[in-house]
Amino acid sequence: MSHGRQAPDYNIVVDVDDDEPTLEFQDFATTNMQQGRMNTAGPAAPPYQPPGSGDAPPTGGYSMWNVEYWAQYFNVDSRDVVQRSFLAVVPKDSFLDVYNANPDLWGTFWIPTSVVFAMFVTASLSQNISEALAGRQREYDFTMLTFAVFTIYTYVIAVGSFVYVATKYFGSQPRLMECLSVYGYAMAVWIPISVLCVMPFNWFRWVMVSIGFASSGFFIMRSVNQIVGRSNGKLHKAIIPLLLVAHALLVIVFKLRFFSYSVSAIPGGGGGSTPGEPAPTTLTSGS
Repeated sequence: MSHGRQAPDYNIVVDVDDDEPTLEFQDFATTNMQQGRMNTAGPAAPPYQPPGSGDAPPTGGYSMWNVEYWAQYFNVDSRDVVQRSFLAVVPKDSFLDVYNANPDLWGTFWIPTSVVFAMFVTASLSQNISEALAGRQREYDFTMLTFAVFTIYTYVIAVGSFVYVATKYFGSQPRLMECLSVYGYAMAVWIPISVLCVMPFNWFRWVMVSIGFASSGFFIMRSVNQIVGRSNGKLHKAIIPLLLVAHALLVIVFKLRFFSYSVSAIPGGGGGSTPGEPAPTTLTSGS
């Protein structure tokens, strides 16, 4: 009698590793909303560092031989230039505090160029009127234009660079851009004065020139004192008189070269002058 074979019994043991990470659930809606708020806020702006801290202005990683390096100094609009020009004429607030927040070279060289043009045009117009009253025809003197370019730009660049070198030597930590800009923007007051000096009254022109000297001189001295104040030395006692002398010489040149003329018209349209002979005139270029 045969017996059927019985299937062997198998015991299956399943080991569960307790070290495996357990399944967790995350609230993606809350996370996405927080990330969205963080992304829209943008990076925090770096804190403003006042001038004289020893750090150079940001250059964007460009060297001074690239156009992009200089482009940052022309990142201003007409409203910025007008505001800074107003502070140069009426210095009720600190010009350097406004300027160093966004340095520019646009107004630094545009304003002296405008002064050159204004002085040449108004001086030529004044002398044309004087010659017309005297019965003579005037030819334009373009040497005045070249003289104005040389005088104004030499003053702005040379004296501004001198202030930079002197204050840097004594530890004031200036920036060349701000020193040049002080003298560039200081020329702004001479644009309206050039227009007003068309008036044919010598005493009035002296008053206007004196106002220009006082306004621009006060602006320069105030700005230079602010730069000098970054050091503990007594630099201002030596440099301020030199700057005042240089500024006074410039104003005297302006008066004698561009704002000095007088003419006496001949009564009766030339008096006893013969036909074809030009009428005499007493046009002078003195004070």
